[in-house]
Formats: sequence, C-alpha cells, structure tokens
Amino acid sequence: MNTIAEPEWDQADTATFLRYADVFVPRRREQFRVICTLVRDLPHPSVLELACGDGALTEEITRLHPNVAVTAIDASATMLAAAQRRLADVAARVRLVRADLRDLRWQTGRYGAVVTSLAVHHLDHDAKRRLFGSIFELLHPGGIYVQCDLIEPATDANRRVAAQLWDAIVVEQAAGAPGGDAATEAFRETRWNTFSFPDPVDQPAPVHSQLGWLADAGFGGVDVCWAAAGHAVLTATRGQAR
Repeated sequence: MNTIAEPEWDQADTATFLRYADVFVPRRREQFRVICTLVRDLPHPSVLELACGDGALTEEITRLHPNVAVTAIDASATMLAAAQRRLADVAARVRLVRADLRDLRWQTGRYGAVVTSLAVHHLDHDAKRRLFGSIFELLHPGGIYVQCDLIEPATDANRRVAAQLWDAIVVEQAAGAPGGDAATEAFRETRWNTFSFPDPVDQPAPVHSQLGWLADAGFGGVDVCWAAAGHAVLTATRGQAR
C-alpha cells in the first residue's frame, strides 16, 4: 500500500505507513537499490517520482545520483510534509508537488526517468493504461520508466505463496528493527497483507497485462527485473528518436 488519493488512503493508513514502512514493505531497501541502479545512466538528469510518500526513495536517488533533480508528487499533504523534512538537505534538487495520479496538471515537461513505488495498484486497469501512455510522452528519448508495485497473482496457489512470503518477510524484517514486535502486530491488526485480506483500494494487475499495456503505450525493453512476495519491479524504455 501507499498514499495516492484521499479518502481512499486515510490518515490512519498514512500514520501506519510512516511508522512501519521499512518493516511492512518486502525488501524495501533492496527495491530502492534496484530502482537507483536502473536510473544511473539517463538521457537527461531529471526524474519524476509518482506518489513519493515520505520521500524515502527520493532521498536514495538524490544521494546516489548527485547530478539528478527530482520532481516528486503525492496526493497527501501529510506525506509531503514528511518528505520535506526528510529531504531538507537536498531541497535545492527536489520539487515537491501535491497532486493525485489521476490529475492532468502534473503531466507536463520531459524527464530522463519516471519512477514510482507502491502506487499504481490503486488505479483501476483502464487508468493504469492511460497512465502508461502519459508517462511515455513525459520521457526523453532513451528515458526509462521504473515501477515497483504489487502484482496480481495468476492463480490461487500463487496468491497463497505471495501472502505467506509477505508475512514471513515482515517477521524477518521486524526482528532487526526497533519496535519490531509492535510493527509485526500492527501488520496483522491492520490486515495490511492484501493477498490475505483483499482490500477494494488495492487493484493490482497481473505482470503479463502490465507488460502488454506498456508495450501498447510505445515502450520497448519491457521487463521484470526483481520480484518478491507479490511485489515486482517493472521496467520499460522509450526508444531513441530516429
């Protein structure tokens, strides 16, 4: 889960995510390393981050790529305030914008990369397809789109595996985190594992569907380069101008 549009994502969800994200999200730091590696060589030193949340990914991008400027959007004022605090030291290279993924006003300019983490699954499938088309138009030739998100398992057996692995990873991550017992309890009490407790706010799509929609939008190089516990990193590139 992540913030995208209120009241679908309420203040209780926001507070929970801000407190426990590093435990709740499977291999969150590993996900960030993958994303940051993928945006290492860009046709233009600019990144648009969709649904930036508390700015954790933005922080990693700016830390590892000191020449890159980031425009980061989120629908939640609370999340943007947290991001502003986190990113104070790199404020000159980060522009924070309050906007929902369904808005049109952020869909301007050109970027070397567009990235997003745990947001697109909140959109219905038609909105996902429209978003992919918009992102294609926002990229410089040679630019990359990187999406880390929930994916819809293809079978009931796969769903059970994703649910069990997510639970296990949360327990593992909590064991090494301050207040880990409280985090594990919160994960269970909030029924955060959508594969065990389906939530109408969550509308993940199968991998094959999303890769097809990206190709339909004009992208090449569509691929899955990381996956764990029902979460995956998808990549797609806009071809060079001819």
